[in-house]
Amino acid sequence: MIAAAAGEQAHTRHANAGWLLVALGGLVGFVLLTLAVAGGVVFAFDQPLLTLAHGWDGDPFIWKAISESANIPLIVIGLGFVLWLFFTKRRREALLVLLMLAAVTAGSEGVKQLVARPRPEAGTADGIPGVVFSYPSGHVLEALTILGFVALRIWRTSRPRVPRILVVVLVVIDVVLVGVARMALNAHYPTDVLAGVLGGIGVLGLYAWLTREGAWAHQPAATAEKATSHGARDARQGT
Repeated sequence: MIAAAAGEQAHTRHANAGWLLVALGGLVGFVLLTLAVAGGVVFAFDQPLLTLAHGWDGDPFIWKAISESANIPLIVIGLGFVLWLFFTKRRREALLVLLMLAAVTAGSEGVKQLVARPRPEAGTADGIPGVVFSYPSGHVLEALTILGFVALRIWRTSRPRVPRILVVVLVVIDVVLVGVARMALNAHYPTDVLAGVLGGIGVLGLYAWLTREGAWAHQPAATAEKATSHGARDARQGT
């Protein structure tokens, strides 16, 4: 039993270190790609992949629907996730998620303004005034961040393994489809989408590490209930 517990603790430490490496890898990759794009580096795969994806735009309605799924619906899911964490007594984690989502949104728009990369087609995107620049893809970044948060929370539950794997697969498929939709609609270059993926991976890894067992934001839902029950038990024993 002691050996099993020690093995489980070692596995947890390795997993936590792995998430930290994922966070660093994603964020460093995002920074390096951003510096390259801002410096005018031309990526050979950008135009061919963009042309390929744009050639799939046989039915723009489908791609627009997929693209729009990463707008208002994502906001609803993100806020719903924060509220769920709050009302299940994970209030530190709820605050962390809220701050991280705000940072991701503000950071994405800030990088857009700093890099100032024109979109594949002139004009604004999605009819939103002022949304002119292309890099990075906020749709992909926010889809991977928000849905990744939810998937990670589900993965850490005691639910059967198959449904948990299915959730992760569905999130990956959704993020891929959103990225393809943004290119098919000629709203983003492939490197814009890649930046969204790298940034999302970095943020997701950071979230996983900050909510690891023993971290400040790790607050199981049962904590408050246990404290209440222990208090009641101590009161009964004292009488």
